[in-house]
Amino acid sequence: MSRTDPSSTDSSNTGADDGSVLYGGTSDELIQGHHYDGIQEYDNPMPGWWIWMLWATVAFSVVYVVGITYFDWINTYEDDLAAGIEEIQMIREAYAEEQGGSFEVTEASISEYVGVDEHITAGEENYQRLCASCHGEQGQGIIGPNLTDEYYLHGGSNVDLFNVLTDGVASAGMPAWEGTLSPEERAQVVAFIRSIEGTDPPDAKAPEGDPYEGG
Repeated sequence: MSRTDPSSTDSSNTGADDGSVLYGGTSDELIQGHHYDGIQEYDNPMPGWWIWMLWATVAFSVVYVVGITYFDWINTYEDDLAAGIEEIQMIREAYAEEQGGSFEVTEASISEYVGVDEHITAGEENYQRLCASCHGEQGQGIIGPNLTDEYYLHGGSNVDLFNVLTDGVASAGMPAWEGTLSPEERAQVVAFIRSIEGTDPPDAKAPEGDPYEGG
């Protein structure tokens, strides 16, 4: 049984060793030396649009570096951040003005909402929408504290409750509702919380914080 020497080739079968494939019979020129097991690599140029896009990117990078470093043509991250903060502040001021201008946060002003059925009902709607998932539908407390007893973690006055709704409690995972609820709506939520004090719902969470004995 004879064995065929792999180094020997039959040009009549492959036509690959006569040089015609390298420089003839095709419009592509092979990279010389890249020939293995019948696989040949062609040296095809990159598409023109790709080359132009590459050079355009290089040119833009130069303009970008010069513009952001020396000529202030392009805003830095700090500039964009400052502009964003200023825009947010303008939006807040416009929203506050639209909602009735300045709301004086005092015990007296918030007390005007407490005990008023209309405000309690409106406050309950927002409470169920935003607060019930943490404090329970009846204020019994789940993740957040029980709102029906006389114990409070951050003060139990009307202003204290209003400020917690406004600023949130980041350490406890409570969001600030200032951007979601108007001052009047926050006062209405306070009115609802006052309306459920002492209701002693089932499965109420144990007291947390300090007792509030104010009026």
